[in-house]
Amino acid sequence: MQHAPTDIQAIPEWVTQIYDEDWLEAMITEMGNFRREGGFDYWAGGFLWLIPPSRDRFEITEDTRYIVDPETSDIAALVCVNPVENQRTLSGVFKATREGILFYDFSRENYISGLTAEDLVEGRLPKPATGSYYAMMPMLYTVETSAGNYRLAWYVPIYWYELSGEVDETVYLAGFAIVDALDTSKIALTIGEQGIRSEQLVRKTRLDFIKLFGVTTYLELNATVLGKYDYVEDGVTHVVLHLDSAAYSWVEATPKDLAATQWNELLATAPADKVSLQLEKRGDKWIMTYFENIGLP
Repeated sequence: MQHAPTDIQAIPEWVTQIYDEDWLEAMITEMGNFRREGGFDYWAGGFLWLIPPSRDRFEITEDTRYIVDPETSDIAALVCVNPVENQRTLSGVFKATREGILFYDFSRENYISGLTAEDLVEGRLPKPATGSYYAMMPMLYTVETSAGNYRLAWYVPIYWYELSGEVDETVYLAGFAIVDALDTSKIALTIGEQGIRSEQLVRKTRLDFIKLFGVTTYLELNATVLGKYDYVEDGVTHVVLHLDSAAYSWVEATPKDLAATQWNELLATAPADKVSLQLEKRGDKWIMTYFENIGLP
């Protein structure tokens, strides 16, 4: 399905919500109620014993999600739908942009729904010393597992919460998980540590997910520093380490790649120091995503 109202292009660029959410969800619900095979049928719900109900009907069970479209850098609305009375699988996804509304039909792909992804993640969560963890607001996204190969997966935020009294509640982002939408045995889950930023949390989880497919883009390494250098590019400082590793002799990082305490340790590092690293392959460079100065060997 594609629909493009003629006045959409006149909406200013700064408006992030192109369509009224109630209208969008109402139109999707109406389409789902009457869908049969490739078209629409007034009797899709069935009639007595004469007309069987359509198995192509779908419904909305999750809220509309808004994301930054990586292809256009504009805000897009995503609405996932599941078969009527079956919240465990995915029928398809509606994507609403300035160009119109697209429907991606996944009814024959055996993908799991966001609700199923939440349940799979919560089944793997550890028990915190206080409070509780819970997964919510999953987002369907693609992950490039190797050059040109993509997997559809659920990005699932993990929150920690604790009640203080009867009404006060403390909530914060505590972790992140990625669940393959087709192969539910492929799950990567990370619980955040002190000082780690949200973008680092997501990056680490994504790299752990990619490793499940046998692709090496992320590794851990202990080495001795032979030299240390820095340069500035686009106003950002890059620190480069020369290591005594034949395979990974040159590594680097910026303040965006490391937690603040790790960046400060990197700045204080000198030749002959022993370091512990986590590296991510980006293009032809190995970037430090975790750094610890162990000291002299």
